[in-house]
This record gives sequence, C-alpha cells and structure tokens, in this order.
Amino acid sequence: MSALTTPNRRLFTASAGAVFAGATLASVANAADRTRTPSRSEALIRRLYDAVNKKDLRVIAAYGASFSEWLDVPFDFTTKGERAIIDPWKSWFDIFPDATCEIRSLVAMGNHLVVQGIGRGTHRGIFNSPAGVLQPSGKTMAVAFCDVYELRGDKILRADSYFDFYGLVNQLVDPPLRATGR
Repeated sequence: MSALTTPNRRLFTASAGAVFAGATLASVANAADRTRTPSRSEALIRRLYDAVNKKDLRVIAAYGASFSEWLDVPFDFTTKGERAIIDPWKSWFDIFPDATCEIRSLVAMGNHLVVQGIGRGTHRGIFNSPAGVLQPSGKTMAVAFCDVYELRGDKILRADSYFDFYGLVNQLVDPPLRATGR
C-alpha cells in the first residue's frame, strides 16, 4: 500500500491542500484589499480619525448635525445634536491632550462602518468617570476601542463607542481597581 493511500495520509494531504488553498486565497484577498479604492463612507471615517489625530476640532465638528447621536457605551451616556460628535472628542482631548487613535481595521457596509483600533494618550486632565474623579496622573495609556457608525450623507447619524473602561482606568490608578465578587 502506497504511503499516500492510507486513510491518515489522505486526510493529511487533503488538509494540507485546504490550508494551502485557504492561505493562497487569503493572500490574494489581502492584496486585492490593498489595491481597492476605499468607499466614500470609509474615506469619510478615515478623515475623521485623521482629524482626531491632528486635534482638528473644526473638521470633527463638521461631522455633527441636528440628528446626530454619540453613545459612549462604558458611560451609558448619549450626546445628541449638532455637538454630538465634537463634545465627546473635546472631552477626551481635555483628559488626554496628546490622544491618538490607530485604526487596526475598518469595515464599511454602505453607510454603516465598524472601526477597531487602539487609543493612546497621557493622562493630563481631570477624568470624571464612572469610577469617580481621577486626577491627572501623568501616566500613559493604550486602550482597545470599537466604534460603530451610521452615516447620513457626510454626517454621523449615530456612533456607538465601545472601549475597555476598566482596562483604561487600571492603567491610570494605583492600586488597580478590583472587581467585587459575589
């Protein structure tokens, strides 16, 4: 019996072929993704994060409209109206004046977008948080975030911002907060 005709060898060969084919398809898809033209929605949101990294409040404010809403999920706080987009960013810059957002992935599905990334900054301002008032610590932080957007034209209709609040706070306070057990 040939080595490739045994059931285990056939299974291994088929599995190896599938892995190779999958890796090849993923490589082709990634190459195609790098060469594609971003959608209008994707370009708008990338422009928003560029403005965030430059602290360009004028550009950020331009994303707001009377119908805009921004939900900070960890705080369960929604901002509405013309200032719904600029106010959360301005508050963030007051706490972390050197704040930046690195986009790790961005998926656009028409007017809906999901952005995952890492926010970074130095704690220089007073942070009124659900964990209490945190005085400036001078500590740096890096926090994972996921922002979900719905656009209406070139405005943000709705933004839901998710981030690891306790992971963030634990980078800023000594000793770290502890979860209470039941």
